Amino acid sequence: MEQAGAWWMAWRDAGGEARAEAEIALLIERAVAGDHSAFEQILVRYERRVLTLAWRLLGKLEDAQDASQEVFLRTFRFLHRFDRRRPFEPWLVRMTVNVCRDVGRKRMRDAGVALNPETLESAPTGTDPHSEFTSAEDRRMLHGLLRELPEKERTALVLRDLEGLSTAEVAEILGSSEVTVRSQISKARLKIRKAVERMK
Repeated sequence: MEQAGAWWMAWRDAGGEARAEAEIALLIERAVAGDHSAFEQILVRYERRVLTLAWRLLGKLEDAQDASQEVFLRTFRFLHRFDRRRPFEPWLVRMTVNVCRDVGRKRMRDAGVALNPETLESAPTGTDPHSEFTSAEDRRMLHGLLRELPEKERTALVLRDLEGLSTAEVAEILGSSEVTVRSQISKARLKIRKAVERMK
């Protein structure tokens, strides 16, 4: 458990890491004490990150917006339980994944809407196995294929390939083993590859 959350450091510039964590720790402390403006600053800082991840996991803008709203409602409700000795962002990502699972199960049979991939953050160059999806049309196709994957495979693949996390990081967020996550990612990649071959 000592290493839990250590991977989040890869998400930040080394120089700004300590300062950013100190800032968010202060905002959390103020928010827990009842300062609503501090919580609003937390929301502004993370709303795009949460919405982007929710959109990738759910494939539908309306569902992603609902999920994001629920994530921040839960964050507000449970912030006092957050262990301030640990980094905040992995806790928020884990909550987003859990909320998206709940929303996805409720609306599994809803018709999807086309994503606008230009509004989504791309994975770091060289880390995205789906980098061949370069055009807006190809990105739409990728996100359509993601919607067809089983929930667990889709979540593992999104966190690993689109969010750029390591297998160990994904396993930590999902509360799973690295072996299971590798298997889920491998299956998901194979299904997408076969689907693309059929379509092209």
